[in-house]
Amino acid sequence: MGSGGGFLPVVVMVALNVVAAVMVTLVKVAMDRGLDPLVLVTLQQLTAALFLGPIALLREGKSRPRMTLEIFAYLLASAALGAALRQYMIFVALRYTTATFVTAFSNVAPVLTFLLAAATRSETLHLRTGTGAAKLAGTLVSLAGAMVLTFYKGAALTHAHHAHHSAASPAAAASSSRRWTLGTVAILGNCVCLSCWFLLHGRLAKKYPYVYSCNAFMSTFSFLQVAAVGLCAKRSLAAWLVTDKFQILTVLYAVRDPKDFQPPPLIPHAASLIPAYICIPALSR
Repeated sequence: MGSGGGFLPVVVMVALNVVAAVMVTLVKVAMDRGLDPLVLVTLQQLTAALFLGPIALLREGKSRPRMTLEIFAYLLASAALGAALRQYMIFVALRYTTATFVTAFSNVAPVLTFLLAAATRSETLHLRTGTGAAKLAGTLVSLAGAMVLTFYKGAALTHAHHAHHSAASPAAAASSSRRWTLGTVAILGNCVCLSCWFLLHGRLAKKYPYVYSCNAFMSTFSFLQVAAVGLCAKRSLAAWLVTDKFQILTVLYAVRDPKDFQPPPLIPHAASLIPAYICIPALSR
């Protein structure tokens, strides 16, 4: 592979991470203004399905094969792991933690993907080679950074006066600790779902190599899954009416998390997703 071909996946990954970081920040602010995570996921997937459906029909409507039971099962599982369940978990994590923490902790996903790929033998690790050693080093660095973010709490860089008063109340401190723990569990669940989705899509891409149709079906199936749960949990019509302009903008911008899309085969191995990031502790926790 030439130098240009090897550089392109890196550029794509960096660009997707920038878009995802902006999305996480917008979602955090929108939920602070009262937007419910379940409502957000439902509207997000509905908007994505309406947007991607016509594109998939125009681009691949005549070339894609008929839907089989095997492909349907793959798409249904992909929708649950990669969109419905994963998106809800990351939005719950944003409610109970911070955008900085969620974005940084998401780097655990490539680590889990690599470990699952190695366990299922879909990824081969050659420790005696430079590539294998780099994969292992990247895995350990990402995992160590995530653990530091989880267990270390430094001095507040912002809102120090508020943090001082909060520390004086044991009940408030205990409540904050519980919320942070719940948020950490939610973002960890998001990373597990994303890792499983990466491996599942590796097989799905070989069986159904139609990118637009795959994402359109996944958006539709995930909308139906989340809507079924949402209508049972949120029966009031008022909960589904989004009138705040910023919240509407957030729903439109977060139509799809960039990680949800099935990409072209730019990156051949799951371990190539290991980021060369060194996680810095979020001191303004």
